Amino acid sequence: MPKRKKSGNNPLSSARKDAGGLWHRKSGAGYHLFLSYYATQPLGVVTDGNDSHHQSSTSAAAAAAVSGSVKSVVGNSRAAKKRRRKKNGTSSSSPDAITENFQGDDTHVATANDVDTYHPLIQAFNSKSNKYPHLTTFIHTLSRPLPLTLRIRKHESADSSEITRTLSNFSNFVSPVSYDPTKQIYQSTPGSNLCKFNLGHLCPELKSIVIDASMNGTLARQDLGSMLPVLSLQAVGAMKKGSKVLDMCASPGSKTAQALEVVVSVDKTRGRVIANDVHPKRLDSLREALHRSGVPTELTDRVTYTNFDASVFPSPKSKKLFDAIICDVPCSGDGTIRKDPHILPIWSPRTSNELHGLQLKILVRAMELVKKGGVICYSTCSLNPIEDEAVVSAALSEMNRDDNAYQLLDWPEDLMPGFRIRPGVDSWKVAFYDENNLEKDEDDFGSLSIYESYKDAVDAEVGEANASFWPNSAIKNLSLHRCCRLFPQDQDTGGFFVALIKRVK
Repeated sequence: MPKRKKSGNNPLSSARKDAGGLWHRKSGAGYHLFLSYYATQPLGVVTDGNDSHHQSSTSAAAAAAVSGSVKSVVGNSRAAKKRRRKKNGTSSSSPDAITENFQGDDTHVATANDVDTYHPLIQAFNSKSNKYPHLTTFIHTLSRPLPLTLRIRKHESADSSEITRTLSNFSNFVSPVSYDPTKQIYQSTPGSNLCKFNLGHLCPELKSIVIDASMNGTLARQDLGSMLPVLSLQAVGAMKKGSKVLDMCASPGSKTAQALEVVVSVDKTRGRVIANDVHPKRLDSLREALHRSGVPTELTDRVTYTNFDASVFPSPKSKKLFDAIICDVPCSGDGTIRKDPHILPIWSPRTSNELHGLQLKILVRAMELVKKGGVICYSTCSLNPIEDEAVVSAALSEMNRDDNAYQLLDWPEDLMPGFRIRPGVDSWKVAFYDENNLEKDEDDFGSLSIYESYKDAVDAEVGEANASFWPNSAIKNLSLHRCCRLFPQDQDTGGFFVALIKRVK
């Protein structure tokens, strides 16, 4: 396939840059907006309401409607805050400085059951005076570092028995997860407090083993959410030996490598993964990462690298469409905040709103490229419905307009017995934030504007509003409950969203 012209455009970076500048990052606005936004969402988005005795279907903020919009005020007046600081003797240190200290100080790393009061998200949460009790477990989980997760690779050249025996010597640090019958997924034990940041400090010998095994092709350091697209596509029969797979936004490459282990035939002559990325440098990094992974060259030779905008990925010259498509789109990444401390300081609903259109275009193109009987796994590492169910519902509505050629599949329950997946939602709140309406000092964070419909947003002259942000009239017929949400608090993971879409006609 010919390569498209190289472009320096990075939609994710642009969306995050537009979401807020230096004041936004240093003021701590991102933490407060994150709390206010998810507190406003209906139950089922990030919590089922059983985190505390709070059982209302939405937060108080969602109930306060005025002329079709809600102002969810984040923060009190400057004068009130100064009086409270003076009374309590607290410092007005910027959350940005707190975040930097948190990242670099092992003494601030919470254990599996402790709450790290130094974490700026916890400080923002506590400043709300128990305003959002239904988010307690969700927020406490997010404040802890992400446990180390490992996957034993499955290919003929990998000696899984040897690495299994080796890891068993460190059972006080890592052990197989209970819901994986293959015993190939390992996670830090609950009391070990082991994460990628402190592995070398807590157990240098295990770190050395993990690095060596990651370079000789026997072990992958991969988050649990990142494993789900390939595992689910394999479980529904769309990805198997000899399959032709497209990984539309492939960098950094963990899913590409995982897919190779599944599709390449024993004789290494069948099965192919097309690894695509719009950014040439990320594609080069992906290629290098695959070669560093230790995966045998007879497997990596079955990868074809392409450099296209995924939303206009060209049809195969052979006219043969794909058996399975991994559609893990660029996203806000708020499900990754346990391992990436740079997300929350700049968090704003604008990031998701700006990425929504691109995500929808990529998913629609994937639906055009999958063969009849084939399956797409649409996924994000975000829990924001604007990037998740809103994209899926808009794509299904567009592509099923004439003949209902696509349908959502149920999560394959026999894949990992006991693994808790939450159903997708069919209602959510749409929020907007404009920092230009604020006096930019470190004490005021402004407000979210929430509109119940696209018409309300248009009437209010919200320029970034898009009709597909809101649940559409046919949403009850789309079976969005078949989508899957991974709550961080359920299995001590990151947040993730998965939707399996099958082409039936």
